[in-house]
Amino acid sequence: MTTSGCLAGATRGKIARVTEDAFLAARSVDDYADFLLPHLTPDCHLLDVGCGDGALTLGLSTRTGRVTGVDHDVDDLAAARSQADRLGIGNVEFREGSAYATGLPDDQFDVVFAHSLLEALDRPVDALDEMVRVLRGGGSLGVASVEYGGYVVSGPRSELLRRFYDIRERLWRVDGADPYLGRRLRGLLSRAGLIDVVATAKYFTFGTPDAVRSYALDRAEECSDDWYAPGAVEHGLATCDDLREMAAAWTDWSESPESFAAFAWCRAVGRKP
Repeated sequence: MTTSGCLAGATRGKIARVTEDAFLAARSVDDYADFLLPHLTPDCHLLDVGCGDGALTLGLSTRTGRVTGVDHDVDDLAAARSQADRLGIGNVEFREGSAYATGLPDDQFDVVFAHSLLEALDRPVDALDEMVRVLRGGGSLGVASVEYGGYVVSGPRSELLRRFYDIRERLWRVDGADPYLGRRLRGLLSRAGLIDVVATAKYFTFGTPDAVRSYALDRAEECSDDWYAPGAVEHGLATCDDLREMAAAWTDWSESPESFAAFAWCRAVGRKP
């Protein structure tokens, strides 16, 4: 049986859809960028590196004067522009560019931000150097990265749920990513030449029936997506039967009153001299 078909029908009926009302709430600035907000002013120009579909970028646009979002994925950029038009947000520009070469001038931005980016790169130091280059003197740079060392899960069949993340971690490493980079953010910003660096951490928790169910069903669907499933099988980390069993474990977990999960995010902010 092919990898793409080994889980057909198990969880593919659940397709994530972001409604108009939920788009900005999906990545709330108050949740995901709260550590950056004290560094924003109504007239500053912010750069969001690795902006993706713009959910955080557009949220940040309400807290500052201008925002520029940069990403290499043209489909994500198209979605971001469409959302900005639909929401009537006019102080945002989205540009195609790499985290290593944004194509932007030196000393251009008052604040530079990168969320869920550095841990996914094989050259995070080079990306930080590029961010510092475009940041003006006295400006602030804020980054946030997930930290797999802070994962907590409890409830039925939790050994299979941990195996799910074990496999995901190994697939990240195959792709050149570092799921433990979050703990190093303070050191990375300091080595990039920033001063007054402050590092913090925050847990995102799943401990209500709705939160547990949504989180678990997303993970169950991931067991059959076109990145996780083929990678797990190709690298000998799981069979199709294993993937089916993990998806079923997430589904069982989604309905249990004993289920709880939490993920740690590390964040750091520093200032360019």
